[in-house]
Amino acid sequence: MKFKNFKKNSLILTIFILCLLFIKGYTMASSTNTAPYYGVDIDLHNVGVDIRVNDIPVYFDDSKGQLTVEIPTPDSIVDGKNTLSINAFLPTKTTKYEEGAYVSVTLFQQDLAQENSKKIKLSTATLKLNDINAVAIIEDYVTNITDSPSINLNQDKSTSLSVSTFIDSPFPRWSWQDGQLIVDNQNNQDSLIEAYQVIHDALATKNLVNLKKLYSKRSKEISIAYNLPNEDAGHQKLSVGNDMYNEELELRDLFIKNMTIHILANGKLARISTSRNTQPIYYLQENPRLLHLYKFMFYLNDKGEWVMIR
Repeated sequence: MKFKNFKKNSLILTIFILCLLFIKGYTMASSTNTAPYYGVDIDLHNVGVDIRVNDIPVYFDDSKGQLTVEIPTPDSIVDGKNTLSINAFLPTKTTKYEEGAYVSVTLFQQDLAQENSKKIKLSTATLKLNDINAVAIIEDYVTNITDSPSINLNQDKSTSLSVSTFIDSPFPRWSWQDGQLIVDNQNNQDSLIEAYQVIHDALATKNLVNLKKLYSKRSKEISIAYNLPNEDAGHQKLSVGNDMYNEELELRDLFIKNMTIHILANGKLARISTSRNTQPIYYLQENPRLLHLYKFMFYLNDKGEWVMIR
């Protein structure tokens, strides 16, 4: 009789926990996804951030303010260990954190094939900061966390936090995962700039055939990551070639001043950029005056060739 009461109480507790999760907009994991989607929910106040999934940048903001945003990240997910990392720092033109400064990030999974599908929390990390210390909070309901964070406020008042979780990825192994380990040297920087120049030349000559060849692997993987039917759908999602025919836009010369090679994805991806993520290719729109920035990541294949992949 006591055993029956225990089972009944456990059932009530389980239902209660599930209700709480649904009320918050998230649910528990399921293996029946048919249109899997991954993303990060970001909530921040008065901090600059560089947020990454598997050391792949997904959001960068160095300005002061309040923000709540969802960023898609399916093309950054790998099979096995996935690491969500936050680097928080003082916003530009500030010397101290305001009271209540924080950043909170949740990596989630969702099944878009289901109507009104709930988000499944995979990992959640929060940093609270002031001029004296930084406090990390890892939500303890997430049971497959693999890392115990060590938090230190650096001399420049920046700090980093990472938390890892295991994912049974629905995606195939990405091409960049089998690329060469990239070394930070002048030869790699120069050859990567040449890869940007090839893309710039295709844009300058309005050569859509060549441009689609350069985007081919990226578009194929994007179509997989976003549950699209084929490579052409990936080209459409990436708006490949659209700016070439916009008369309001002017393609500017390749700009590499103060740019260097930056190695990402734990040595498997690279880009040419400044510390603020400006990259060499952009269009200028005069009225209103806007920059249309092109952002790429490349891997080195087994032939030592740079291949645009993100």
